Amino acid sequence: MRMNNKYSKCFRILSLVVGALMLFTLFTGCAVSIKENDKNVENQSSSDSDTAYPIIVKDAIGTEVTIEKKPVKIVSVALVADEILPSLVDKSRIAAISYLSEDPGLSNVVEEAKGIPVKARMEMESLIALQPDLIIVTDFTDQNAVSQLRDANITVYVMKTPTNVQEARSAVLEIANLVGEKQKGEEVVAWMDSKLKAVEDKVKTLSNEERVRALAVDGFLCTYGIGSTFDSIAQHAGVINLASEADMGYWQQIDKEVIIEMNPDVILLPSWSFEGFDAEKYTEDFKNDKSLAEVNAIRNNKVFNLPENHMTTVSQYIVLGVEDLARAAYPELFE
Repeated sequence: MRMNNKYSKCFRILSLVVGALMLFTLFTGCAVSIKENDKNVENQSSSDSDTAYPIIVKDAIGTEVTIEKKPVKIVSVALVADEILPSLVDKSRIAAISYLSEDPGLSNVVEEAKGIPVKARMEMESLIALQPDLIIVTDFTDQNAVSQLRDANITVYVMKTPTNVQEARSAVLEIANLVGEKQKGEEVVAWMDSKLKAVEDKVKTLSNEERVRALAVDGFLCTYGIGSTFDSIAQHAGVINLASEADMGYWQQIDKEVIIEMNPDVILLPSWSFEGFDAEKYTEDFKNDKSLAEVNAIRNNKVFNLPENHMTTVSQYIVLGVEDLARAAYPELFE
């Protein structure tokens, strides 16, 4: 099989597309307005918490972070934390979340975001002006920015960006501990486990020969192999990820000849349109490409645009991506 190893191009593409999930929200500057939390929330005591404060936790970059009391003015500047926090704390405790929380193409908390008026970006003065007692960022954040916030006596926790279902599960419990809501964290994880088990119970009896062979292809002919979020979703959905099976890495550029040779049963294409990219048109052109006409997925009308916010999320909602993929691959099991 002939495969291209043009990782550099895929990583440049990643910075434009997938980066919107992780990097874009962390590096662009924009002022945010200040909204004070309800005074009753400000006076909430640590006795209401199932975490004994103060706590000292080591974050993703190895820094020991001390959280003196139960946070009541929390700021998230990362979509993954945007999606986790509303399941753990009342919105009155969230001072700001990232602007990406409002994008229905990417976010699973669009409705929840409407009740949180401040949408933040990684802009120093605006974040400091909010005077939060906890800011959550990811390990994709510019460490100079993190240092500036810490120099301003702002408590910053750098979380590891999850890349698979298990890490998403751990991230929920990690944030639950920070905000003093361990019980709610366990409830979210229990919901995840119930979703995963429901899918597992349907696909576990499939033989290897019966398992659908799938390939995810983005708008720039990059696919997702070993260690990628899609690879984890596919494993839990009982689907064979052809990119992983071919020992491709996290992001791998391919071409049409590779798609033809792999001959996937199912192809996943993007559903999220953004400036300069029309997902609907891309799908139409892909399906009508005469050079791909004999590919099984094209012949059998098994080309899907699954919800991008389910397939690219690394929060608890990743389990919805597992469910979506399993339903697309094995509709008869869900009748």
